[in-house]
Amino acid sequence: MSKVFVLNDGGYDYTEAEKFGEIIICSRGFVKKDISYCYRLLHPYLEKAEYDDYIVLTGLVSLCCAATAILIERFGKVNFLIHKGDYYEPQVLVTYEGT
Repeated sequence: MSKVFVLNDGGYDYTEAEKFGEIIICSRGFVKKDISYCYRLLHPYLEKAEYDDYIVLTGLVSLCCAATAILIERFGKVNFLIHKGDYYEPQVLVTYEGT
């Protein structure tokens, strides 16, 4: 089963995202905007990620950037879930051909 990494729990209902896998909350509440801090915060969670796992684009832009960097470095792609009101739309960012 895939995992869905919620980078920061803003108190929203992530029930619809569960259709894509097990929800993993990476942080809650206030997070420093420092990009290096965000990278260090997320790394322990995302080092457990697998090729077909997702990140929900939520929280600080710094968190989203750090998560993207971690997964691009590991897999050459990132599977995003983008909230579209009452559902989540999957989108994939691929950095090289062949995936």
